[in-house]
Amino acid sequence: MNRRDLIKTCSLMAVGSMFSKGFFDSILASEKETYKAYQKALLVKEDLTPFTVKDISPNTALLFYYPYRSTPCYIINTGEEVKPTKVKLSNGKEYEFKGGIGQKKSIVAYSAICPHQWSYPSKDFSLINYYPSNEKSQTTGKSGVIQCCAHISVFDPKSGGQVLEGPAEVPLACIELIEEEGKIYATGVLGINQFEEFFDMYKSDLIDQYGGLEKAKEQLDKTVVMEVGKYVKEQIKC
Repeated sequence: MNRRDLIKTCSLMAVGSMFSKGFFDSILASEKETYKAYQKALLVKEDLTPFTVKDISPNTALLFYYPYRSTPCYIINTGEEVKPTKVKLSNGKEYEFKGGIGQKKSIVAYSAICPHQWSYPSKDFSLINYYPSNEKSQTTGKSGVIQCCAHISVFDPKSGGQVLEGPAEVPLACIELIEEEGKIYATGVLGINQFEEFFDMYKSDLIDQYGGLEKAKEQLDKTVVMEVGKYVKEQIKC
């Protein structure tokens, strides 16, 4: 990360720090829907042929965009069965996470926007990354997790994105995946999504990158799955 990007990141995080715990509680209190269906999008490879469960190896995370062309997500093969579970929120509400897909039920997907202060993988760097089971975080000693190094929030991809530790108030939003005739589709978002907060926080960047906020908010009917390192110059792990 160069000096300009680092300063920019720190500035954004400082703005985010101005929000109190009450702010995040108000998000929950507003009773956002815990599931929202979006336009059904086919996951495809870079050659635009359908992406299948065979195209992601165990202990691997790949990047795609959903439901909007500017909102990044991780599709992860955890290498082991991910069972359905109830995801509990701090306000006492809960919702049903349906578990993994694929023959081994090991494939899940999550929004890559940290629900704490909306750090996300940009073309320059990513502070929120997947640590497979064979790679421990230096700061938390945890593996098989999604961790954001902006403020060390840690999420469990095998339990619906629940918060394991750190300041995040809500779990990562889960991307609903379905298999139809060997093809994978994204169909909706489960949990407390952070899309509007993300659009507000990064409005000027998104306008520069996509040519307008409305362009950044276009929903997709087809989304390319790619290696994280091909899109992000630097994955910052901690």
